[in-house]
Amino acid sequence: LKVVECQKQRAENLDDDHDLIDAFVACGGKPDKSGNVKRDTLVKIIKKDFGLTIDIEELINKIDTDGSGEIEFEEFKILLN
Repeated sequence: LKVVECQKQRAENLDDDHDLIDAFVACGGKPDKSGNVKRDTLVKIIKKDFGLTIDIEELINKIDTDGSGEIEFEEFKILLN
């Protein structure tokens, strides 16, 4: 029981975006939420690495608000939520 309580406290103390930041960095972004994830990288990860059949291109088009073809952290966050 004590272990569960410690884990809960630890989870509460972590930044809510911690897992998102880890995923962002793994895709090419930076830990301080700067940088971006290239569209091609994200498509490759979703379709080839994970084998998902979702229309990731359409989702990227919807969230890439500046039309850069690069996904900034806030756009990445929207995509994964």
